[in-house]
Order: sequence, then C-alpha cells, then structure tokens
Amino acid sequence: MSIMASKKTISTPHGEIGLSESGEGNPLLMIHGLFASGETFNELRERIPKGIRAIAPDLPNCGDSTASSTFKPTWDGYARSVIGTADSLGLDRFDLLGHSMGGGISITLAATYPDRVKRLVLVDAISLPYPVPLKGRLPLKPILGELLFRMYGRKMFVDYFENDVFFDSSRMDRGKVLRLFDTFADKRASALEALRATANPSPVGEIVEKVSCPTLILWGEKDALVPLEVGRQLESLIPGGELHVINNCGHSPVEENPDEASRIIWKFLDEMKGK
Repeated sequence: MSIMASKKTISTPHGEIGLSESGEGNPLLMIHGLFASGETFNELRERIPKGIRAIAPDLPNCGDSTASSTFKPTWDGYARSVIGTADSLGLDRFDLLGHSMGGGISITLAATYPDRVKRLVLVDAISLPYPVPLKGRLPLKPILGELLFRMYGRKMFVDYFENDVFFDSSRMDRGKVLRLFDTFADKRASALEALRATANPSPVGEIVEKVSCPTLILWGEKDALVPLEVGRQLESLIPGGELHVINNCGHSPVEENPDEASRIIWKFLDEMKGK
C-alpha cells in the first residue's frame, strides 16, 4: 500500500529546503546523492513500518531547494546543511540514511556531530578513494568540464541512469529520472560545482573511523560507480559496521530492489533501538 507523503519547504540558514515526509515516530533523515533529490527514496518511503517518520530533504540547490548566498557545496557544508534542516524541524537526535554522495555527507555528519545521530545507514556511499572511470573524470577538467555540461542533454542523462546507476534498467522509474533531468537542466552550474567540490572523497575517508553509532552498510553487488570493495573497506573501518550486499543490483538498491533494501534497513533500525 502506498503511503502518502506531505511536501513542504522550510527556511534554514543554508537555504530554503524542500522536503517530503511520511509516517510518525522516530525521525529518519534520508540524504540523496549527486544529480538526485529526495525522490530517490520514494520506494523506500512507501514501505516504511509504523513508528518511523521518514524525512527526505532536497539538498541545497537540488530538487525543490535553493541555497543561501553563504552555502558552499563541500562535504562539511552539506553536513551542516542537514544539521540546519534537522534544527529547523526541531529534531535533536535522529537516524540518518545516506545514498551515494549522501552517504559521504552522512559519514561527515555522524563523525562531526556524534551526539545528533542515533543510527546510521550507508547505501553505496561515496566515502573512500576509488578508481573513477573516464566518464566521471572529464567534467573535472577546467574548461572541458563546462563544455561537456552544456552538452549534457536528456538522452545522455537517462543513459547514465540506465547504464551506470542501474544494473537492471527495467526497474528504473523513467518518469523520476526525467524529473531529475529537468532540475539538472535548470541548475547545471550548481551541479557541476557540487561534482567538483565532492569529487575527492578523501576528507570523508579521513574521519570515517570517528563514526561511533551503530552503522549498516548496504551495497549493490553490481555497483558500476562505487565498487563493492569500498563497502568492504567501510565495514573494516567503522567500529561495529555491518555490511549487507544485495545481489544483482546496481548503485541504488533502495530504488532497484526496494523490497530487499527496506527489509534489511527496517530490521537493522528495529534491532538497534536503544543502542
């Protein structure tokens, strides 16, 4: 059964933040990745059990959010923006789930503000250095990157999700991807700035061992963007980190196999209550 989400925009020190939320109870903030929005978690939100308030904000200059003039899209800047969102919602402590770039942001937040995060879920998290394919390195070039981003059209954007993000593209919500492209097309400069500011995950890797809360590490076996080996390294670095791999799944298990992903996530959060 689909669970309806309420949508709103809140004012924070880091910008006007659009978000959707479903359910009531223990707050769970869900942080999306690059070129994405809170819609990443639509399928997960539809499967929330009783007792969880799932909140999916759009990061500054993503989705329905805008950024303040002082916001900087660094790992720490994004982490502070999530804290600002939590503060504006009146949330003292919360569970935190981060996907892809949102995983690196979530690690940064949990390591820097340990008193705010009760439990942490990392999904195919950009967090440790790994070999980036040529397609990912080209936009980082000073002049070439701007030219490539101007040429990055709807077809290329959809192809990226079909062939890089998803292992089984038949499970991709094309309508969602097209909505993401419309936002991307309106905010290309911000997207490129965010890509360049977070292209190096070393600052995240340097503090990952400071994460002290119970941590679930969830990974798609066939992730073509961030290899499974990164997940294995995270498990060895985070005290008490627990890795679960979803077979025949790409970079976004919460979208590609939401039944299995939600089963693992809700079980973890339930078992770790009070810890």
